[in-house]
Amino acid sequence: MQTKIVKMEPTSSPASRQDSPWLTITLASLSGLLASLDSSVNIAFPAISTAFQVDIALIQWVVVSYVLTYASLLLGCGRLADLLGHGRVLFWGILISSLAFLACGLAPSFSWFLAARVLQGLGAALVLATAPALVTLAVPAEMRGQALGIFQMGAAVGFALGPLLGGVLVDAVGWRAVYLFRLVPAGVVIALSLRQPRVPSQAFPSAQALDLSGILTLAGSVAGLLLALNRSRDLGWASPVVIALLVGASGSFAAFLRHERRAATPIIDLSLFRHAAFAIANTLNVLANCAMFAIWLLVPYYLVNVLGYSATFGGLLLMACPLATALAAPLAGRLSDMIGTGLLSATGLGLEAGGLWLLSSLDTTATGLSVVAALSLVGLGLGVFQAPNMSFVMGAIPREQQGIAGGMSQMMRTLGVVLGVTGAGLLFSSRRAAHALQLQLVDSNAEQTFMPAFQDVFLVATVLSVAAFLLAIARR
Repeated sequence: MQTKIVKMEPTSSPASRQDSPWLTITLASLSGLLASLDSSVNIAFPAISTAFQVDIALIQWVVVSYVLTYASLLLGCGRLADLLGHGRVLFWGILISSLAFLACGLAPSFSWFLAARVLQGLGAALVLATAPALVTLAVPAEMRGQALGIFQMGAAVGFALGPLLGGVLVDAVGWRAVYLFRLVPAGVVIALSLRQPRVPSQAFPSAQALDLSGILTLAGSVAGLLLALNRSRDLGWASPVVIALLVGASGSFAAFLRHERRAATPIIDLSLFRHAAFAIANTLNVLANCAMFAIWLLVPYYLVNVLGYSATFGGLLLMACPLATALAAPLAGRLSDMIGTGLLSATGLGLEAGGLWLLSSLDTTATGLSVVAALSLVGLGLGVFQAPNMSFVMGAIPREQQGIAGGMSQMMRTLGVVLGVTGAGLLFSSRRAAHALQLQLVDSNAEQTFMPAFQDVFLVATVLSVAAFLLAIARR
């Protein structure tokens, strides 16, 4: 099932080995956990709206300003880390993130708050592009999967704890605490980072080495695409704004491809994508995250509005998905070191498809236990898939470009998340309208249309996961 693109040395060279690889793995895992704690923000949206007197339509920019920034800068930050040193760039990423947490928590106005979120996105890009690279460079190649599984576990734990911590802090202290409390774990990560040995690097990379033209054109294409996907939900695909964004993103990406073919030191070797296994691995990353993210869009409404659970209890049930991912990722990573990545990646996608199918079969009489079972199966599938798939992508790119590899893996995940949220939202709205017409209802938002549209969305998500599973099998 596994295809090697680039021959990797079985062990790290002496110059790149750290005295304590577990210190490096711990540092990277805690950095991933800190970044994923941003899941605590969503529960604070109502309080933020009240504090700044803005409506729901404007609140979406709290997410957009952050995601657009870090997604568009991931590969550029990865390249910077390859030149300056991954530990050094990670340190600056955590420091910038800390300043952003403080600025968000003390923001006097909504515009200042959004500016601080952009700064937070820059910090997140520096962290997420370098943490996986630190992990892979700290251990021998035969331990790469296990180490990346631990990193994935840290990110999943943060994602699971975020909503619960956010809810408690908003109720007890206020929404600003959702940002300010992260200064404490950030301080711990900074302290660990200061213990990380520094490796020699260029004092200041030249524009040619950094490939600024490639970074800017890629950032423009990614930002334009994600913004077009976001605005299409409100404005529609025929909107001049959306069309202009798509045209701009396409033009920017074409300029990126043309420049990368001619650049002496390109951001990414485009010839890698000529290898089917490498291209498929990145496509699977997009599909897996695209299929599952309907959970975070629709299941909260199902738990609270249909089953009648409280927000706190509903949040506890939702934790089943990322907690299952956290438990499965280290084991899957270790197994991938022994049996290869292909079989585990396909198995994880199959488990995810099974969990999404169970979600599509839920109705108004479902129990909390059945919801937890479905969510846990999806989370288990993601845990089994993510670490082996990331190990394959990281192992396919040369050691001197591990920052690029980490940035690419995170960028594909983010693209899948945005596609999943946008696609699920559009599909859900269209299916509610179709069911309202079928039931002869005037209001497409009537209560009777929720469950059939909910089931339709997760049925489509199941089909998407099955397609990803078949594609993983075909990667042999």
